[in-house]
Amino acid sequence: MTNQENVAEPTPSSSGEYAAGERSITQRAAQSRFDILREKKAQGRKNRPFIYAGLGILAILLSVLGVAFWNEFVAPPRALAIRVGDVEYTRGDVVDLIRFNQRLSEEIGVPFQLGSSVFEALQVIQEAELAFQLAPQYGVSVSPEEVDERVEFILGFAVQTDDRNSPEYQTNVEEAKRQFLNRVGLPEEVWRDFLKKVLFQERLREVVGDNVERIQPQVHVYQILLDQNDPQTLALIQRELNAGADVEEVVVEFSEDFDAPRTRGDLGWMPQGVVARQIDRLLFGVDEAGNRLLPLRTAATPQFDDQTQLWSVLIVDEFQEAREVDPQSLEILKDTAMTVFLNEQRRSIDLYLDLDSDIANWVNKQVSLNALPATAGPSQEDQFGGLLPEGAVIQGAPTVVPTVRGIPGISVPAQ
Repeated sequence: MTNQENVAEPTPSSSGEYAAGERSITQRAAQSRFDILREKKAQGRKNRPFIYAGLGILAILLSVLGVAFWNEFVAPPRALAIRVGDVEYTRGDVVDLIRFNQRLSEEIGVPFQLGSSVFEALQVIQEAELAFQLAPQYGVSVSPEEVDERVEFILGFAVQTDDRNSPEYQTNVEEAKRQFLNRVGLPEEVWRDFLKKVLFQERLREVVGDNVERIQPQVHVYQILLDQNDPQTLALIQRELNAGADVEEVVVEFSEDFDAPRTRGDLGWMPQGVVARQIDRLLFGVDEAGNRLLPLRTAATPQFDDQTQLWSVLIVDEFQEAREVDPQSLEILKDTAMTVFLNEQRRSIDLYLDLDSDIANWVNKQVSLNALPATAGPSQEDQFGGLLPEGAVIQGAPTVVPTVRGIPGISVPAQ
């Protein structure tokens, strides 16, 4: 038998056939690779809806996160807070101003009260912008050099000095400015623009204040502080006054104020308009018959003083129809005249202001992120226990530098 006879015949495949070109295709579980690919495609078509659904859910989640991020971090700083005419300020601008105010307060050692700063900042921005737009009508102008001088004043340099043009002076100013800008975190052009508008506001205030009468009716007021509202003590005080006793002696005798022996309760001469409205009406008001609501040398009804936790009794010792207003009271009257002037002008200018508790909380939160520990500083005691308006000064007390509301330290002391 030949070798060819010993060669076994090839066994046909279990499938019984081979298609052309399939001889090299491996077998797996009686399936060709083409069959496997067809099954995978079919399975992929079945899974496609689930994939699309997953991608859709992912897109929704990303959209929600994106919207939340936009609403939390992007949209609020860009939202409109104030509009004065055609000029708009965003909430981010308000935050910048409060931070600027905060840093200035820290520079001069004045405690910064964050709670009321949002409303004050909105008022400051609105009034400064309004004054800036109205100032040219009254011949008010501010030069870049004047803005430079105010910047130098804020940085602690003398307003008037012969060395302003020296290289050493300018180098010191630039270095101080660089450090201050780093602390404030504002671009210099934003800072200068705000200061420029504050200067316009000050100049316009002086123009409006020129109409304030320098000679006005005034009362000479004293104050007695008592531990309790005791009718018997009030009767004794009034008996002493009716007997002709000197008001200062009565104050020293009855007042529980530890400083009474030095001040003798003297709050000084006051024109109408430098104290809160209810006190103003008490000191200057008359009834239908023309009689004073608080007669001279008469103890007023005691009012509780939240600051001292004592009862305040006011006494008008004298009244003069014509008396020159002292400088501190004159500044308060100028502020009042400026407020009245701006309120009148608001009627003719398109104004918009947006503030609610949520906005205030958001602004305060942004400011708090960069807040520094409060620095204790000296403050003037309000002897009327909060009844005096902001900035009011009592005769004989330390003089407060007139400043724009809510921005301590910006204004240059009056010469």
